[in-house]
Amino acid sequence: MKDLTRALKRRVELSDSSDWTGAPVPTTPRAAAPAPAAAPRATARPATNPATAATSSSARRKAEVFAELSEKIKTCRACPLGAARIQAVPGVGSHDAQVMFIGEGPGFDEDHKGEPFIGRSGKLLDKIMESIGLSRENVYIANIVKCHPMVDPSDPEKRGNDRPPSPEEIEACRGWLDTQIRTIAPRFLVTLGAVPARVLLGDSTPISKIRGVWRDYEPGAGAAKVRLLPTFHPAALLRNPDLKRDVWADMKNLREEMSKS
Repeated sequence: MKDLTRALKRRVELSDSSDWTGAPVPTTPRAAAPAPAAAPRATARPATNPATAATSSSARRKAEVFAELSEKIKTCRACPLGAARIQAVPGVGSHDAQVMFIGEGPGFDEDHKGEPFIGRSGKLLDKIMESIGLSRENVYIANIVKCHPMVDPSDPEKRGNDRPPSPEEIEACRGWLDTQIRTIAPRFLVTLGAVPARVLLGDSTPISKIRGVWRDYEPGAGAAKVRLLPTFHPAALLRNPDLKRDVWADMKNLREEMSKS
């Protein structure tokens, strides 16, 4: 009973948008404790399901592609970022994700740990995802560039040393992201901030004008189009909390589309 109570409390906490938007929503009433389940009957071992076997084969293939990609990214020197960074940051999450979140590039914390979105912006992104039932385990998070763009590349231990990636750096790194998108084949892409929206859509319209509007993205090599939703970067919300309302609207939009078959 204690375990059930804790689980229900956690579920309510994650469904309550007030955790980051400041706009509380009604909580759901506590559910009654379920009746004890009957002891399971012994059953014959089922025959191998061809669909399950095919799924396992696909999962192995994706794992192999991502392992190879990760090694290539870690040794990449196609642009100066590869020589200056501490660690490359390929991405993190599920290879079968329905949703991919795409940022601009790693910062100081990400460069030191090798994982995207782990600083203050990353903690806020976790809360944003949790508010619609997503997590780092069931989405994939990546960046336009895989290495930390620095104002002063000679001092990677310096904080506040971030800058936007240059067009040349983006061009050198673009293929890695498209390969990730084609391999995962998500239903939805969510771009975080102006840079990834501009790069993937080829549209220089300010992010404030295009956020919340669904577009299509073609990852190339004959892959199917993917629906893309631009929104603000979590760092923008930390600077201007008024933008939380817009991002919450965008996440509800995403949640609604995810619920459709």
